Amino acid sequence: MWRRASGLARNRWGIRRLSSVLRRHVFDEGDWSYASEWWDPSSEGHTVFSKLSSHGNGIVSVAAYPASTPSVGQWLMTEKWLQHRYAGMYRELNQKDCQFKVLGYQWRVLKFNDDTHQSAVKVMAACRPSDPGSLILMQQSHCLAVPYVKSMVSVGLTALATSSFDLIHAVIGKKSMNILCIGHGGGTIPLFLASKIKGSNVHVVEIPSCSRSLSSSNGLPFL
Repeated sequence: MWRRASGLARNRWGIRRLSSVLRRHVFDEGDWSYASEWWDPSSEGHTVFSKLSSHGNGIVSVAAYPASTPSVGQWLMTEKWLQHRYAGMYRELNQKDCQFKVLGYQWRVLKFNDDTHQSAVKVMAACRPSDPGSLILMQQSHCLAVPYVKSMVSVGLTALATSSFDLIHAVIGKKSMNILCIGHGGGTIPLFLASKIKGSNVHVVEIPSCSRSLSSSNGLPFL
């Protein structure tokens, strides 16, 4: 039972104690309250990838569903961020060629035999107005949509934090951390870890040959 307090208190060593009074609302795009957008059989979706697995998984498919967040009002900020990043990478281009337009957001769900849900990710679609054919898909690395994925990340990082591994310095980029993801199924874990742990070197291994194609459908920049 948490004891109520007026705020964050410090003991004689200057260590802050948590209080149940202070509650901070954190908006989570991967909250389970949005699961009906991609889990509900009545959701409006369409197949963007389908192939027969050569490793006994049956029909491996990726279905796309409309995502309600982020709202259209937030797209302009994302477009400016994309323009800044792209201009920094390709300094020889003029400003017009570095502009981006967000087309929308989707859930991309990997399924086996149109029944078993393997992974669910959120993908942003964008293009350069100067080249309408320049469609890009960008998986949203901060969005962990499936509860067990959140649990895997939490348990794994907690185990490291309680061991002798210096996780803090890996997070801030002062220590290298090699991470191997085996059979990630187009999910968000590799990108999430790479974006949150600056010192990480993330390696991904998949056995099925169709993994490269389905990973591209899920907006992954590799495989």
